[in-house]
Amino acid sequence: MNKLGKKLFISISIAIFLIFTISLLLTNYFLPKYNLYKTKEQINKVTAQIKQQSKEEFINDISRIEQQYNISIVYVPINSTADDINWSLRERLSKKQITLSKFWIVKEDLKHVKEGGKVNTLYDQEKLKASFFASFIAKDDMLVLVGVSIAHSNEIIQMINQFNLYIFGFSIVLVIVLVWVLSKNITRPLKELSDVAKDISNLNFKKANIKTNDEIEDLAVSINVMSNKLNKAHQDLTQKNENLKVFMANITHELKTPISLAKAYSLGIKDGLDDGTYVDTIIKQTDNISHLIEELLRFSKIERDAISKETFNVVSLFYSILQKYEIEMQSKNIKIDIEANQSEMFITADKNKMEMIFNNLITNAIKYTTNYKIIVEFKELEEQVLFNIRNGVDQLHIKDIEKIWEPFFVLESSRSKEISGTGLGLAIVKGILERHGFQYGVRTFEKEIQFYMYMEKSL
Repeated sequence: MNKLGKKLFISISIAIFLIFTISLLLTNYFLPKYNLYKTKEQINKVTAQIKQQSKEEFINDISRIEQQYNISIVYVPINSTADDINWSLRERLSKKQITLSKFWIVKEDLKHVKEGGKVNTLYDQEKLKASFFASFIAKDDMLVLVGVSIAHSNEIIQMINQFNLYIFGFSIVLVIVLVWVLSKNITRPLKELSDVAKDISNLNFKKANIKTNDEIEDLAVSINVMSNKLNKAHQDLTQKNENLKVFMANITHELKTPISLAKAYSLGIKDGLDDGTYVDTIIKQTDNISHLIEELLRFSKIERDAISKETFNVVSLFYSILQKYEIEMQSKNIKIDIEANQSEMFITADKNKMEMIFNNLITNAIKYTTNYKIIVEFKELEEQVLFNIRNGVDQLHIKDIEKIWEPFFVLESSRSKEISGTGLGLAIVKGILERHGFQYGVRTFEKEIQFYMYMEKSL
C-alpha cells in the first residue's frame, strides 16, 4: 500500500474505532437508563390520564389503557391495612399473570399516596432476570397500581456489543478494500502529475492526460497550461540568447570598424599623410559610434520611461518629422506618396515617443527601399487612426518576418547594410506601441514590406 493509502486507512480506521467506542459506551451505560426514563415517561402519562377520569370511566377504560400502552393496572381499597393492600395487589397482579418475588409497598409510601402524592418504585426480580416498575396513586377510595415489567438489558446489551463487533470487523475489511481502490485511483493520476513535473523541471515540457472530473483534473489542466507557457518562455529565451550573441557580434563589428578607421587616420595625421580629409573621416566615425551608443541607451530606457499622454494632430506631427528627411530623399531620388482621408486626425498618446516611432519607420523606409518609392497612409476609423508605411524591398523570408520586431534580431547574419541594421530600431517601436496598448504588425507583399499600427483616436 502506498503512502497515501496508509494515511487514508489509518484516518478512516481511527474514525470507525471512535464511532464504535462511542456506540459501546452509549449502549452499556446509557441504554438501561434511557429505557427506564422512557418507561417512567409512559407511566406518568397514564397516571395523569387516570387522575382526570371519574371512577366509573377509569374502571371501564382499564382494558383499553392496558392494551394501548402494554401495561398492567390493578386497584384495591385504599383504607385497608398495609398488609391487606400488599396481599390484594399481589393477588390481582397474579391474575394478570404477573408473579413478583419481591414486591411490597411500605407504610410511609402508602401514607404519601393517601395524602395525594405519587410513588414510583422499581422492584428488581433477580431470578426472573427482569424488573417491575410500579407507580402508585390514589383514585377516590382506591389505591391504583400502574406497572410494567422491564427485562434486564444485560443480555440484550451483550448481543448488541457482539453485533457491533462483527460490524467493526466487517468495516475494517471494507475500509482496506475501499482504501486500496481509492488510493490507486488517486495516486495513479498524482504519480503521472509528479512525473510530468519532474520532466518540466528537466526542461522536457510534457503534458498530463488525466480525466477524473475533479480537482486533480483541474490541477492537470493548470500544469499543462504552465508547461505550455514555460515551453514558450524557454523557446523565447533561447531565441533571445541566440539573438543576443548575434547582436554582440554586430555591436562589436559596428564599434570595431569606426574605431579602427579613426585609429588608422589618426596615425596617418601623425605620420604627416593627411590630405585634408583625415579629420573629417575621424569625426564621421566618432559620430557613428555616438549614434550607436545613443540608440542603445534609448532602447534600454523604453521600459523605464513613463508614458505621458496628450492629444495632438498625428498628421501634422508626421509632416513636421518628414521635413528633416527631404534633402536626403531628394539626394537619393526617393519619392514619397502620402494619403490621408482627413487633414486633421487627433490621437491620445505620448507625443515624444510617437516622434521616435515615425523617425525609425521613415529612416528604415529610406534606407531599405529598392524601388525608390515610399507610400504612407493615414485612415481615420471609428475609434482609431490607422497608419501604414510601405516601401520596396528585396524578397524576404516569410518565416523570419515576424521576428523583425525582436531586439537584437537581424535578417541576415552577414549584416548587409542593404537589408538589416543593428536590430534595435523596430524593437524600440515595438516597446513604445505595446506600452501604449496599440495594435501593430508587419505585412509582406511581392518585393514590398508594410508596417502598420492602430492608434487610439481622441474622442
